[in-house]
Amino acid sequence: MEFLQPRHHRRLQDHVLRHDDPPSDHERQRRTASPAHFRRAAPNSDGGAGLRLVPPHTIWGSCQGVPYTLLQCFLESDVQGPDPSTTQSAGDQWTMTWRVEQLVRGGEITESTRFRAVAFELTGLSAWWPVSGLRGPQVRSGPYTAPDDVTIPLDDGAIRIGVRDSRHYGRRVKSLREHVEVSADRSSGFTLDEVEKDITGPLRALVAIGVDEPVSVFNLRLVPDDPLAQDRPPRLLDVDPHDDQAAAEPRPALHAPLPLSPSLDAMPTFIPAWLKLARRCSVPLDAVEPRPRSGTLQLQLLDVVNAAETLHRALHDEPTEHPLAQRVRDTLKRDKGKFNAAERSDVHHAVKVFVDITLEKRLLALAEELGPEACAWLFHGTVAPWAYVTARIRNVLSHGFTAPDQVHEDPGALKGALYLTEAVITLRLLIEAGLPSGTALTAQLDRHHGMRSLAQQTIADWLALAHRINPNEWPQPDPLDT
Repeated sequence: MEFLQPRHHRRLQDHVLRHDDPPSDHERQRRTASPAHFRRAAPNSDGGAGLRLVPPHTIWGSCQGVPYTLLQCFLESDVQGPDPSTTQSAGDQWTMTWRVEQLVRGGEITESTRFRAVAFELTGLSAWWPVSGLRGPQVRSGPYTAPDDVTIPLDDGAIRIGVRDSRHYGRRVKSLREHVEVSADRSSGFTLDEVEKDITGPLRALVAIGVDEPVSVFNLRLVPDDPLAQDRPPRLLDVDPHDDQAAAEPRPALHAPLPLSPSLDAMPTFIPAWLKLARRCSVPLDAVEPRPRSGTLQLQLLDVVNAAETLHRALHDEPTEHPLAQRVRDTLKRDKGKFNAAERSDVHHAVKVFVDITLEKRLLALAEELGPEACAWLFHGTVAPWAYVTARIRNVLSHGFTAPDQVHEDPGALKGALYLTEAVITLRLLIEAGLPSGTALTAQLDRHHGMRSLAQQTIADWLALAHRINPNEWPQPDPLDT
């Protein structure tokens, strides 16, 4: 059998999970001494052509005495007899290829297994987190003590972020490598999904925003919540272990403190607020976390603007009274015989959606909540036409409105609306979690090359675009002001 892991785009070691090639004499002897056995948690459905809607499987097994768990497994092919995809395949073998989302080494677990502690590293964290100054393998004489950890309380546990060192002693040289590690424990424990949702996911997104590059989690280790093992050394389970390959780090020119990162003193209050905010606003955070995007420019814009609308709804209470909509309903009710109750209700709902709190108003509110200094720094007085044009483009693309102005097909308008909306969501999330606003924020933005270039963009003239859409509402901009 062969198991694939799309997260790392690699195949697991052949001697662990592959049984379709005829083994050599040495390999046959090793397998006999230490065979690999795997079993599924549930029987698979029947084979055959066509679409198969089956739940994912959990597969348990062992190799060379080490237990493994494969989670979220999907059968991709099932071949009895010679496998056409391999050059050597016996006629009496049964070859199955699985797609595996997650591999756990060191134990047999299920999706609901709880863990009392977790530790992991993040690419980019050493650039994002202030460290002692020792970077990379170096020769260092005398004792070395890492800086103190920063402990961040949780509801029933704590998160610790600190510098760790790994030492190497050779015949002629001693080296010391410094890295930053995150650990967390909680008395109620975590499942694997809760680790991603509550700890690793929000912190990965925060570091990615700070270094302005995609960030990945590696060296993820878990301690099972086993009451019988309280007095023994913890048994560590490795999740998606690397094959002795160092994780790719962001650009080495990046050094702490980074522009869009909280200060060290603010960490004990910022991190808990960020974790709570990430649970409430998972869609907006997912929309702006730096990573490669797929889809056309129009689809990316739809995702980001919809995420901005979701963020505004999450941060603001929706109104309970709609005076204009109620007046319209009362007017229709007095005009007896022309509108029934269902029609009056439809009109009342439409007025609530399209008049009381429009998408344009939501975007404008999010931008203005950055503070007058940051809003002026980013938009240079064009925040209102930006909100109008961005809302118009989203509505045309999403609902298929007739738009003779063709602004929704303008590449500059699409790119400008996409990147500015991403910036507004990002800054709004950071400020909500505790990042300083006002002049302190603009000073940080001045040091961020991406934000600075975005504020100086010339691909989209928001006043001119708004005038193209509605000349009556938006007058022709003065050429001297553009």
